[in-house]
Amino acid sequence: MMSEQTDIAYNNYDIIFRNMTAQFKEKVLDFYGIRTAPIVRVEATDLPTIAVNDRRMDFLFLLADDTYLHLEFQTTFDEKDLDRFLQYDVSAYERYKKPIKTVVIYGADVEKVSEQKSYGSVQYEAQAVLMKKYNGDAIIQNLWTKVENGEELTDLDELHLIFLPLMRSSLNRSERAIETVEIAKRIKNEEKQVRLLATIIAVSDKFIDKEYVEKLMEVLSMARVIRMAEERARINESQQAIKKYLSARLGLESKPMQNKVDLITDLYLLHHLLDDLYRAEKKEEMDYLIDVVLEKQKNMG
Repeated sequence: MMSEQTDIAYNNYDIIFRNMTAQFKEKVLDFYGIRTAPIVRVEATDLPTIAVNDRRMDFLFLLADDTYLHLEFQTTFDEKDLDRFLQYDVSAYERYKKPIKTVVIYGADVEKVSEQKSYGSVQYEAQAVLMKKYNGDAIIQNLWTKVENGEELTDLDELHLIFLPLMRSSLNRSERAIETVEIAKRIKNEEKQVRLLATIIAVSDKFIDKEYVEKLMEVLSMARVIRMAEERARINESQQAIKKYLSARLGLESKPMQNKVDLITDLYLLHHLLDDLYRAEKKEEMDYLIDVVLEKQKNMG
């Protein structure tokens, strides 16, 4: 774990956590020499991932092969850190009872590390990735060019953007982290932009100025509010379409069914319900279809 941290508020963790899961889902980190199955989701730690202290791991990912990747970010090397990582892995294994691979990503200032430590009958290994090998200046120039030209970033481009502050660079980590964020803010796809900003903050919060991070969190919070409002509008539009159709088909008899439709708030289920209702011939069949969707929504919750 890196030394300084911005201590981002707990109530912002849901923004970071959900967007990190979306950002890393189905990703592989092979380019950095991390050979694992694709990532399925980011697992929550006991405390917010970006408000951890020295007794909490950085990140834990569930992988597609039903194993875990424990990822740590370090700007220095101390052999005592391996003791700490071992304790994390033991705790995670006690919780999940699944194999855990630990990888430590070291910033560009670190040139030499130990990956293994013997505890007598216990042999521990934490794979090291030295970001000194990666030319951050060249990579960021390429990313700027792509973004300025309106080109779509590849999965590898996005990973480079996330890890840029740790790469070899003519700038210090704080300056490079801020420049990385500025690139992400230029991405036109709002959903991708928010995912990347959240993940960059999570990885870089130890060396981004606290006030700057707080401003970014305000941007992310506002983006979330806007998305929620837009989604609510789409849900309401779908509900109204279904209710209008029911009224046209059944008149006042459809009122109880219309009331049930108001309880359906999943956009995917609403879209499919409307398609199914078009094919239904009788009132009883329509009522049954609505009840089925309500039950599905209940089980999803």
